[in-house]
Amino acid sequence: MFMKKRVERLRGMHDLLPEAHQHQRWVIDQLSTFLGLAGYMPVDPPILERSDLFRASFGQELWQNLYAFRLHNHELCLRPDYTASICRLYLDHYQRQPLPLRFQYAGPIFRYESPGRERYRQHTQIGVELLGGHAAAADAEILQLACGVLHELNISSYRLELGHIGVASGFINRLHLDDHAAHLLLSLMEQISRSEEGEQLAQARLEALYPPDLSIEKMAESASQNGKVEARYITSLLNGISISFGDDATRHEVVERFLWKVGRSEQRRQILHALEFLRALRAVTGSPPEVFEALRSLLDRYGLDATPLAELQQLVTVVEQCGVPEQQIVLNLSLGRGVSYYTGLVFEIHGQGEDGFDAQLCGGGRYDRLMRAVGGSHDTQACGFSFGVERLLSHISSGNLPGTAATQALVVPVSSQDVPYAMQVARSARNLGMRTEVDVTGHGVGAGLKLASKKQIRLALIVGEDEQQKGVVTVRDLLTGEEQEARIESLLNRVLDEEQCL
Repeated sequence: MFMKKRVERLRGMHDLLPEAHQHQRWVIDQLSTFLGLAGYMPVDPPILERSDLFRASFGQELWQNLYAFRLHNHELCLRPDYTASICRLYLDHYQRQPLPLRFQYAGPIFRYESPGRERYRQHTQIGVELLGGHAAAADAEILQLACGVLHELNISSYRLELGHIGVASGFINRLHLDDHAAHLLLSLMEQISRSEEGEQLAQARLEALYPPDLSIEKMAESASQNGKVEARYITSLLNGISISFGDDATRHEVVERFLWKVGRSEQRRQILHALEFLRALRAVTGSPPEVFEALRSLLDRYGLDATPLAELQQLVTVVEQCGVPEQQIVLNLSLGRGVSYYTGLVFEIHGQGEDGFDAQLCGGGRYDRLMRAVGGSHDTQACGFSFGVERLLSHISSGNLPGTAATQALVVPVSSQDVPYAMQVARSARNLGMRTEVDVTGHGVGAGLKLASKKQIRLALIVGEDEQQKGVVTVRDLLTGEEQEARIESLLNRVLDEEQCL
């Protein structure tokens, strides 16, 4: 006989069972209250958005990781992140409202990434976005709140990494790279900053896109004038070669193709120069205040503006005032965060488990140009952060999590005729705040008592014709074996007294 194959859960997804669901709900409720006290209004944008909304923030490099699809001639996407959705929400509903505006959110996001430990393709984010305000003050607020979230959950073992995308982007912009190369470098900063292996993989990726051509490089070097190869030089060079090109159009095409190759060669040289700079940035990573002097020296050597360092010094003061120990703060100016919309401050918070496993709990930063990129008429100063709720939960001590809310009483009808009264009794008990179930098996009192025992429900409320006539229930305490008649109203104090004794 043919048996239908069981439909399994999708890889990278997970089922949230009652205890885990209660813990997750508790974390979200706790943090929502905490963020609300700072003026952050809860919003809930849709899970499904138009794909174009996320192209500005994720770009082609990360697009393959998104749940994007076409339906009825519309390009749609399950949100991979909240920030772009909050920008769209602002443009739809709040453009006439004065800034600053503060929003908080909590819900699922979706990314088709390789599943791993504490890494799911659907996971829950909770975070904030602060639109408007003075950049330095707003950055200080979100950093303070991010550290406050950890304090609220009694998580003390973590590392705060602070960076500033302006340092790397300022250097890369000065190289006059084409848009593709510049965006690619910035998107690979996260990979470069993580390890030497990540840096080697990023370099291999860039060299594959911009392979060396030694003959072109040598010719370009001898022909360059102020670093730029001119078409007239190539034309005169071709005129001296006894080769027939047929017509001027063909000759022009040859010149253009050669110049394109020279341009690619120059892009490659500049990219390798940028990688060298990013490597130097990664090498100067450490805790304040000592690392600031080394960073100043590095920026001075490359002729770069040191303003971002002054901003970071002020932010370090803010987080130290929040009680974050100096040794838990790391300055890492090669931090890239993997998405292309950041313009200033970037930061991550990493927690370490008892077994030494390092997990990113939070990420955030400043993104002043994203609003225009998703359709706004002008740039809007904005910053924010998000936490992964599942990862937060894995770093909260079990002693700090609420216990599972157990059922306190099971109403057991003597027969099927007593079910209406059993339902009435259960409703009255719930109105008093008792967690109450009804035995709906229809197997009688004996089976009902066994069911209560298996489910570790202490009180069985037996109801039959006699109890209904008197307006009472027969209460069986399954722990002591005691049994007595009582009115529902008198049960609540008894239940509370017994729970206090447990």
